[in-house]
Amino acid sequence: MASQSRGWRFPRVALPLAPGVFDLSVHDGRVTEWRAAAGPAQSLWLPPLVERHAHADRAFQANAAMPASLPDAIGLAESMRGISSEDEFYHRAARYFDCALMHGATRVRTHTDVDDLVGERALRGVVAAARDRADKMDVEIVAFANARTDPASSAGRAHLTRALALGAGWLGAVPAFCRSPAKAVDALLDLASETGAPVDLHLDEHGDADASLTAWVAHSARERGLQGRVTISHACALAALPHAERARICEALAESDIAVVVLPATNLFLQGRGEGTPRERGVTIARELLTAGVRVGWGSDNVRDAFFPYGNADPLEAAFLAALAAHVDDVAQLLAGISDHASAPRVGEPANFVLVPADSWRDALARRPGGRLVFRNGVPVTGDAASADLCKT
Repeated sequence: MASQSRGWRFPRVALPLAPGVFDLSVHDGRVTEWRAAAGPAQSLWLPPLVERHAHADRAFQANAAMPASLPDAIGLAESMRGISSEDEFYHRAARYFDCALMHGATRVRTHTDVDDLVGERALRGVVAAARDRADKMDVEIVAFANARTDPASSAGRAHLTRALALGAGWLGAVPAFCRSPAKAVDALLDLASETGAPVDLHLDEHGDADASLTAWVAHSARERGLQGRVTISHACALAALPHAERARICEALAESDIAVVVLPATNLFLQGRGEGTPRERGVTIARELLTAGVRVGWGSDNVRDAFFPYGNADPLEAAFLAALAAHVDDVAQLLAGISDHASAPRVGEPANFVLVPADSWRDALARRPGGRLVFRNGVPVTGDAASADLCKT
């Protein structure tokens, strides 16, 4: 693979949000040329992609059984977790991170199980796998208080506090499975206030409007001054609420600057499973949230584990499913859901981008092709090295 002191030139590159094709040059880690060109596009430029919700410690479980329902998936995952070694967690996470990187994700947020069953094995394995890839990608590790861990209990708090000391940077939980869901939310937010750790909650992963906790989270986060530091993942139950109540909650989330991560693959697969063909999509109200000004992202969630037997750690797949299932058509919104950066390169800036072998955004989303070339600080960190050398200046 070429060193940072070498340069590359990529002809006829398309952009996701603008017409035309351009020639792109990179030297000494920075974009040195970006000028209009002629002819058909050879590749599509994208900013570095982000995987906003993963479970790397569970991914790629060999022979994972097909779940009959969400509760069944939880039980299957517990069985697998209880017999897995730290080394197995490491290799699952390593495979997940490498797969995500191959698809263009240079930042991943992964929820790692924290409970009495697994102890520290999962977290230690994930931390080690992330550390070994620190030059290629940034990994945000969420200490995930799963269905066995109640943040409101002394044991749950101890598990989470220990996880932060071992290398987790975020706090997470699934309050619906706690004795008092509202108290679990408050306990987790209190710990976040004390430690400064941001929060990503598995919330409302069901279709019961009466059991929705989203409004409570918005209130509790604002009460503690945690604006901008809380994320809600799933939020399926919002789709079951009356229109007026949905609108109020969207407004409250925007006021509290709470982000929502939509997880269409797992939710389409598990919500309503076991009850015949589901009549409800199981996907949250993405378009209403976007209209209200809520920060909305798309995530892969589970990949080939007890919760979801498919998936490939590809942010483009998450965006495709958001377009398909949530009817989000706006390219800028779809792209913002899987990236953090500008929609075009700028001369003089660090060369951080993904080149997809596609001639447009729609082509890339439709085919989600492999062979992507991922640049980080001017160096190709994955992709076809031979192709990179062919483009070398």
